Amino acid sequence: METIRYNEIKATEGKEKFERYLKLAEAGNHIGQNDLGDCYYFGTGTTKDEEKAFQWYLKSAEGRYNVGQCNLGYCYQNGIGTIKDEEKALQWYLKSAEGGDHEGQNNLGYCYRHGIGTTKDEEKAFLWHLKSAEGENLLGQNNLGYCYQNGIGTTKDEEKAFLWYLKSAEGRNLLGQNNLGYCYQNGIGTTKDEEKAFLWYLKSAEGGNLLGQNNLGSCYRHGIGTTKDKEKAFLWYLKSAEGGNLLGQNNLGYCYQNGIGTTKDEEKAFLWCLKSAEGGNLLGQNKLGSCYKNGIGTTKDEEKAFLWYLKSAEGGNITGQCSLGYCYQNGIGTTKDEEKAFQWYLKSAEGGNLLGQNNLGSCYRNGIGTTKDEEKAFQWYLKSAEGENLLGQNNIGFCYQNGIGTIKDEEKAFLWYLKSAEGGNHKGQNNLGSCYQDGIGTTKDEEKAFQWYLKSAEGGDLLGQNNLGYCYQNGIGTIKDEEKAFQWYLKSAEEGHSYGQINLSYCYRNEIGILKIKKHQNKLKNKCHNCKELNLQNNACSNCELIEMQKWTSGNGEIDKIIQMTQSDDDAKEWEIWRWINYSKFKDIEYLAEGGFGSIWKAEWIDMPEELFEFYKSNQVALKKLKDSQEISSEFLKEIKANFQCRDRYVLPILGITQDPKTKEYAMVLRYMKNGNLRDFLKQNKLLPWIERLWLLNTFIRGLEVIHRKGLIHRDLHPGNLMITEAYNNSKYKFVRLGDLGLCRFTNEISSSGAYGILPYIAPEVLNKYKYTQASDIYSVGIIMWIISTGKIPFAIRAYDRELAVDIFNGLRPKINRNTPQCYVELMEKCWHKDPTKRPNAKMIFDTSEIWIEELMYNDKTEHSLMFLKANEKMQVEDFELSFAETTHSEAYLTSHLLPSPLHIQPSSILGFDINKLNFNFNDN
Repeated sequence: METIRYNEIKATEGKEKFERYLKLAEAGNHIGQNDLGDCYYFGTGTTKDEEKAFQWYLKSAEGRYNVGQCNLGYCYQNGIGTIKDEEKALQWYLKSAEGGDHEGQNNLGYCYRHGIGTTKDEEKAFLWHLKSAEGENLLGQNNLGYCYQNGIGTTKDEEKAFLWYLKSAEGRNLLGQNNLGYCYQNGIGTTKDEEKAFLWYLKSAEGGNLLGQNNLGSCYRHGIGTTKDKEKAFLWYLKSAEGGNLLGQNNLGYCYQNGIGTTKDEEKAFLWCLKSAEGGNLLGQNKLGSCYKNGIGTTKDEEKAFLWYLKSAEGGNITGQCSLGYCYQNGIGTTKDEEKAFQWYLKSAEGGNLLGQNNLGSCYRNGIGTTKDEEKAFQWYLKSAEGENLLGQNNIGFCYQNGIGTIKDEEKAFLWYLKSAEGGNHKGQNNLGSCYQDGIGTTKDEEKAFQWYLKSAEGGDLLGQNNLGYCYQNGIGTIKDEEKAFQWYLKSAEEGHSYGQINLSYCYRNEIGILKIKKHQNKLKNKCHNCKELNLQNNACSNCELIEMQKWTSGNGEIDKIIQMTQSDDDAKEWEIWRWINYSKFKDIEYLAEGGFGSIWKAEWIDMPEELFEFYKSNQVALKKLKDSQEISSEFLKEIKANFQCRDRYVLPILGITQDPKTKEYAMVLRYMKNGNLRDFLKQNKLLPWIERLWLLNTFIRGLEVIHRKGLIHRDLHPGNLMITEAYNNSKYKFVRLGDLGLCRFTNEISSSGAYGILPYIAPEVLNKYKYTQASDIYSVGIIMWIISTGKIPFAIRAYDRELAVDIFNGLRPKINRNTPQCYVELMEKCWHKDPTKRPNAKMIFDTSEIWIEELMYNDKTEHSLMFLKANEKMQVEDFELSFAETTHSEAYLTSHLLPSPLHIQPSSILGFDINKLNFNFNDN
């Protein structure tokens, strides 16, 4: 006997139903008319046709069939087969509900709850949901539970909420099953039971409910009521997300971002967060803001980050409100506004966001956007801490320790630090270490202090790293180990922590923990300066009739220490090792130029070590003689220390230090760069293709990124300090070594009493208040980008005087060539933006230029490649001839000079008005 497949049977049954309902409907049977409407709506036994469905529902409804009236209301509510009309929807739901249809009663309750077709009325909503629920309508029972849970139109009653969710769930309503799971998970109206929560979420999810699928994913992800299983979590989030659930889409994005149950993929993370955010999910909007803020799966864009945080915050999401407050506090993607920051933290905190409560506490404690109020600070920190926020726990500990807004209580301080530390907060771990070290609120225990400092330091806390260094230096809670002390101080100092920098400086001065001189120094010690053999013993050479050889020394202890530091690393490359070089070892010394801080000379090093000669293929060197350096000054030591800290192939290397015996001036021995500086190179290479110009930018930024990563600011960036070296990786492209670290300093080493530089490269904020930051270096990058694109000297026809300084402060920028690629222009303008917070950092510039180079080299069809290739075609010899033929003003200096006095201190005598009284309106160029 032939077997008839299941779908064939269903198709036959569907056709039979349709024909039966058609006969009934045409005969005037109102139930049949409604059922025929269902056939057309679902496509049962016929082609799906929403307009015909609407017409038959209309006939049924007009015939006073309550179910038909409910279905007709649904059509009007959602615009199915007719024009959407919420008022008509309400009227038909009302007829249906009053006629006793329980689904109509539920839908009418929904209309009153949300103000659909009528004025919002929660009490009426509750009453109609109640009628529906008592009539055994499963969705009505679920909605009644929701009313009791949230106090909508009735007194809040979580036990009743639970019971109605239970009825709905046991009746197999999927949304009721999900909500019942939520009650068991959070102990709403019943005893908390995560295993039961998991089982109800499972029923809901397997039945196809998207929210249930999302919640089941969360159970597997966090091990709620089941064994933790990240792969299953990912799969359920995926089902929910693909079904269109916005929360599931957000959580799926989180999985892709962090590699939870799947391969980490930040681009997919971004796309799912985007879907969730565009769908209106407030948590997804906040997350999308984080993607733009941190460049997760997309280009970093702080303005877009701000806008998405704003959407989330205005929609009422407390996490988004906290994030928006942070943007206003720090000027991320918007103008810095501490009062708005305070207001958004307040909204977030009052809504129950724990981080918002902590941040609000900090606002009150420090008077950020509000009046300083330590008691309110304490109260908000306490709320955050009691809600288990780790940062809040650390801060409330600090309040108890120091009596901020409360009575000083060291035992409570210790307990809160302990909670924060055990939860994994690295600041809390450091503070707990201090408690154990000094016996604050607990018994003194140096071993525990060490262990907590170690956790803090390994987690990246800078003060923890400094304190761990102190433990190793002094043998606190561990065996004394000066080399480890040095390494931890170094980590802290490199990230800019002032205590770490002070302690690292102390280590350098006293040779604490600096590795004893090994391989390279031994080579220098044991090499005979007469016969060049490595056979010295007790400073005597067997080849040279046991002539006693002098041990090298500069005669200055500070310089000797620094040279020894460079020789102490077994893994150091040859060009990273410094030497004391006797001035007699230089011949053919030739004066080249005068700089802002010294003179530059060219020479040949007659006994350059073979390893160096093999590396550089030349024994020519440059000598940078420092003015007035007959006695070693702190400024000279700072410069050579900065060079030591920033050793890199993209930073002009120091080969050694020497002293002119006649003038007694000390000099740094540098590699001689035969291709000159950037300004000279562009003058000699007028039609340089854009790929080569991008290499110059890219390699220059690599050097700057090294300096910034060390926590330093260069402060004197201009083309004269960008030296052109040999071809890159055996290709035809030259690259840049960044030189002259004479002004390179940590922020805390920079004096506000004066500044040097070349005026067009100095950021407006420096001209105004000598306010140097890494962002002020980036302003200089913007001007250098302009030079790379044009080959010109900026503002060449003007004197570099106070009047020009005022104009730059007021928004003047060099005129951009019309044929400059737009993407390059946009990056350049961001770099010289008037607002330092809007400028990109060095790594962002490097990453962008790297992309452009890769596209030009490997894919000349991309949008960026086509821009640069088009610019190559339009490049004219005449443009560059004019660049260098342009008259240069006699006071347009090309070396560093003392800058004009800060604009906020003295009014402009040149322009004849008080600059402090101007209302500046900056325009981006």
